[in-house]
Amino acid sequence: MKKTGAIFSRTTVRYDQHGFTLLEIIIAIMILTVGLLAVAKMQVSAIRGNYTSSNTTAALALAEEKMEDLLQKEYTHADLSNGNHEQVNINEAGQAGGIYHRIWVVQDDTPISNTKTIIVTVRWDRDRHHVSLSCIKAQ
Repeated sequence: MKKTGAIFSRTTVRYDQHGFTLLEIIIAIMILTVGLLAVAKMQVSAIRGNYTSSNTTAALALAEEKMEDLLQKEYTHADLSNGNHEQVNINEAGQAGGIYHRIWVVQDDTPISNTKTIIVTVRWDRDRHHVSLSCIKAQ
C-alpha cells in the first residue's frame, strides 16, 4: 500500500511479485509424496529381509548344533541309526514351542563301507524355507 495523507488509499496490484503459485506448491507436494512412499516401501522390504535373515541364521545354528552333536556320538548310537529322525516345532534353543522342524537322515555304508552319511535339514515357515548340512562319519 502507498502511504498517502488521506485516510483511505488505493492499493495497487503488482504482477511482478516473487513467490510460488498454488499449482507449483501442489506439484511439489505430489513429488514429495511419491518420494516418501518409495522410502516407506524400501523400509518394508528391509524389515522383511531382516526377518528372513534372522530366521535363516537361527535355522543354520540349529542345523550346526545337531550336526556337531551327532558327530560327537558313538558310531552305534541310536541317533545315528539308519533312517530319518526328526524334531518338530522347536525354537532357536532347540526346545519345544517354535517354528522350526529339524530332520536328520542317516545312511549307513554310504559312500563306502563303515561310514555314515548324515544330512541335517532345518525347515521353517511351513516348509517354504530350509537349510541343510551334510557330513560323513567314519567308524
